[in-house]
Amino acid sequence: MTLSGFMNFDELLAFHCSPVFVGIKPANLVSLPHGDQVAEQEITALVSAYNEKFAAQHIIFRKLCYCKKRFLILVYNKEKLEAILQDAGYQACLVAMGYRKDAPLEEQLELLEEHLQRNGAFPHEIGVFLGYPLEDILGFIINGGKNCKYSGYWKVYGDVTAARRLFDLYERCSAALLQKVAAGIPLQNAVSMI
Repeated sequence: MTLSGFMNFDELLAFHCSPVFVGIKPANLVSLPHGDQVAEQEITALVSAYNEKFAAQHIIFRKLCYCKKRFLILVYNKEKLEAILQDAGYQACLVAMGYRKDAPLEEQLELLEEHLQRNGAFPHEIGVFLGYPLEDILGFIINGGKNCKYSGYWKVYGDVTAARRLFDLYERCSAALLQKVAAGIPLQNAVSMI
């Protein structure tokens, strides 16, 4: 399987999802190209294996989209994601985008999958599921993705100082986890060491 320069799936996950593994972010996306090198069955088996490995940490791997160019896998902490989705501001944002108020997580994820499949582009509500600040999600929508104050893991329209601190924390988590995985420590073991 082609992993965009990473040696293995553990390394790719350590790079992209370390804030989820250490509990400072509710979710993250992993994108894998598909084609001759990656079959849907291979992704299904990978997701199933990682769900077993991380069940004790309440980390879930979910295929969100099988698009023309990629597979999208949502890696999330179920408890943290459910807590974020209970926030009144995030709920209002989701309701405005066609979600049912107080819907269970599974229903919300199914609708997110539908929106990804139907639109072929990232729906704006993806920022809610990834735990982006509401001010930045709304700023992105209002400004059509332009005129941000800062850009890092997402486009920042609100508190740049807080965003930079968070981005730095994400970077440090990724570096620490990648170092352990590169040293041969399996990801699920490395996570417990951070």
